[in-house]
Amino acid sequence: MPMEKKIKFPENELATELHALQEELGDISGTACDESQSVWIFRLLQGVCPEDWEAIASRYDLRQWLSLPINGDSYPHLKRFQETLEHLAYQTDHDPLTGLANRRAFDRILDVEIERSKRARTPLSLAIFDLDNFKRINDTYGHTKGDEVLATFAAHLKASTRRYDLAARFGGEEFALIMAGSGLVKAQRLLNRLLDEFRKIEFAIPDGGGTFRVTCSVGLTCYKGTENITDKELIELADGALYEAKGSGKDQVKVSRLSFADNVPNETLVHANEKQFLFGGK
Repeated sequence: MPMEKKIKFPENELATELHALQEELGDISGTACDESQSVWIFRLLQGVCPEDWEAIASRYDLRQWLSLPINGDSYPHLKRFQETLEHLAYQTDHDPLTGLANRRAFDRILDVEIERSKRARTPLSLAIFDLDNFKRINDTYGHTKGDEVLATFAAHLKASTRRYDLAARFGGEEFALIMAGSGLVKAQRLLNRLLDEFRKIEFAIPDGGGTFRVTCSVGLTCYKGTENITDKELIELADGALYEAKGSGKDQVKVSRLSFADNVPNETLVHANEKQFLFGGK
């Protein structure tokens, strides 16, 4: 008897169909709708075993489509479903290049830490970093080398801070660090050490042309929870100090005006600059 010929599953057709549906759903999601509602799209794949689907999904970039067998053990697929959700949640809150928290996560955590500082009357320091002359690096050595500098600084920032600090990519060549429980003195000490170590790192010039180094400017502010302040106002204070650091020579840490020091009565006969130092805290 002649052997039955196995019909090859039309992978290309399936991939084309799913990618087209994905684009169409993406267009629909841009229209006004009730965010509390969700739509599940099902596609029956006859003659495809779980192992086949894994290979197809990898080959055609269909990982966002989740599979579940109609018959058999569903646990491995439910586990993959959970892992996919965790991966998507991570992507939502992290910068893909550096692995640090992104601006969305930064804004959320800063708001939480400000409220915690208000309730507990504990210090909260915020630093904003800007890599000096970064455009020149991209223009001279290319964006690939620029990405390497960004990733290296991010790794150095993360390694230099405590587990409960939040390091984030603020945007472009700007980074931010939320230091809960750290007063001005402790934060300055950490930042000066971080800058000193980073300026010693050497980056290879493409095509073996030697090495170059990069410096960073930092604006720092501190909050004690003793007065009302918004996350936007705290960012503006740190950003103003950063602007001062850039304008006065770069490669340094500058401290903003400390809003809580302004509330100390004048009867103490302490001058403004002395207040900033005395009440900055540890």
